[in-house]
Amino acid sequence: MNIEAQILELMMRVRALEAGARTGDDITIGITQVKDDIADIRTEMRQDIAALGDELAGLRQNMNEHFRSIRSEMLRSAGHPRRRTIN
Repeated sequence: MNIEAQILELMMRVRALEAGARTGDDITIGITQVKDDIADIRTEMRQDIAALGDELAGLRQNMNEHFRSIRSEMLRSAGHPRRRTIN
């Protein structure tokens, strides 16, 4: 289940709790379960964001290497123009 669907489900459950759809122990159990679910989602999101940060750092490093290489090639070719052969 994706994050958006989980959040929507949790919101519906919270609304049902607030509307008094459950009573007594059911409410306590429901609230505890919702809190646990929210904590799980937060943990997943933190992990996903950390992984995304790692991916972006790797991409940044890779792009910098490519730009350095291209810049070096451009500087070399600008300093040493190719000789044209005359047929």
